[in-house]
Amino acid sequence: MILPKGVSILNFTPHTDSRGNLSVAEAERNVPFGIERVFWIYDVPAGEHRASHSHNQTYELLVAVSGSFKIDADDGVTKVTLAVDSPSKGVVVPPNVWCDLYDFEPGTVCMVMASHHYSKEGYTNTYNEFLDSQIAVRPYDAGAKEQWNSFVKDSKNGTFLFDRDYMDYHSDRFKDCSLMFYYKDSLVAVLPANYNDKENRIESHGGLTYGGLVMSRNLHATKVLDIMQTAVQYFKCNYQADRLLYKPVPYIYSSLPSQEDMYALFRLNSKPVASGLSTVIDLSNILPMQTLRKRCIAKARKNGVSIEQGNSGNDLEQYWSVLSETLKLAHGVNPVHTVDEMRMLMERFPSNIKLWVARHAGNIVAGTVLYCTGIVVHTQYLAASADGKELGALDMLLAYLIDNECGEARYFDFGISTEHSGTILNNGLVLQKEGFGGRGVVYDAYSIPL
Repeated sequence: MILPKGVSILNFTPHTDSRGNLSVAEAERNVPFGIERVFWIYDVPAGEHRASHSHNQTYELLVAVSGSFKIDADDGVTKVTLAVDSPSKGVVVPPNVWCDLYDFEPGTVCMVMASHHYSKEGYTNTYNEFLDSQIAVRPYDAGAKEQWNSFVKDSKNGTFLFDRDYMDYHSDRFKDCSLMFYYKDSLVAVLPANYNDKENRIESHGGLTYGGLVMSRNLHATKVLDIMQTAVQYFKCNYQADRLLYKPVPYIYSSLPSQEDMYALFRLNSKPVASGLSTVIDLSNILPMQTLRKRCIAKARKNGVSIEQGNSGNDLEQYWSVLSETLKLAHGVNPVHTVDEMRMLMERFPSNIKLWVARHAGNIVAGTVLYCTGIVVHTQYLAASADGKELGALDMLLAYLIDNECGEARYFDFGISTEHSGTILNNGLVLQKEGFGGRGVVYDAYSIPL
């Protein structure tokens, strides 16, 4: 049975001996919240209903200490009817779930443990008002492209990677199941996602460096928790996946604090499954560059290495040959993007994606693709040919970019130095990046059970 979001059934282990049974409820032990109030309902006339409301903040645990009754629990999407018929069983009803109690057997006593004291303002008492207050979820489709892109630009933690013109360039490789969340008819969050049938999981997003919930600047923590629970509920109801692989947006990309989803991950019983260690310079507080890096830069200058922005034509073709050869020798792999894909993305996002190269004797000997979000300048595809390494060309290129191409950005991100989901750290690579004054920021991934 799929329960409404946040609703759960608790089983209390009875302590039994010749004197009878005893069941125990302890706040924040076997009851998942603190208990501020306890009340009980009894002598309910035949045919009468109790509750018929939702709570705005309060969690409740309902137990039939004698007799039985039924409860309809409804989150606006999923509705179930549960029989509460044993003193060793209870039903947890969280805020924002409509609750209706009825069909009370004669002699029934319903005991309720609540997380908050009574407040008249703490209830929603009409079903239509309840529905209006709920988060509405809609699957993304192409007709919502303009609204999606506009929202990402105005969000507090979105980047151009979430623009549909970027996300959809490889739509043939990913079964999109992105979601859009509305509150009182306003779009308040989007979740880039795809379904991976080979792994039988939802991913946020398999084709992106990071994913996670993209949030409105005015979204509060309680609503983020509600949205995350709604997303899990939606994927439970509409896919047969085992889990959601969630890759939150690293904090450095946010224009405002944006880690409400990280708290929601804790509440959703997620587990960390990967951690990529990136090296980042805080451009407002740059650490001194190490001597070895300075020597390499001086060597490159002495040997006439020059730095320039490359074009998406011949320069990109030439650099992709350098990059492909380097990746083949070092790791036996090709770049994730083909040269044609990178050219297309550079042409779609000319102010966000830029090729920078180091030349020697007219040849490209080192380079990188910069992904510029406004807040972060991120290096993609750092590589140097054998000659470039000997000349120190990559060091010179990076120093130039840090000094001249960051504009109003807050961070310069060298990218991760880890492999195999973070279980291997490339010590030489991370030390080189740290030599410029960079320090660690993690790109994490979490598994949420569905």
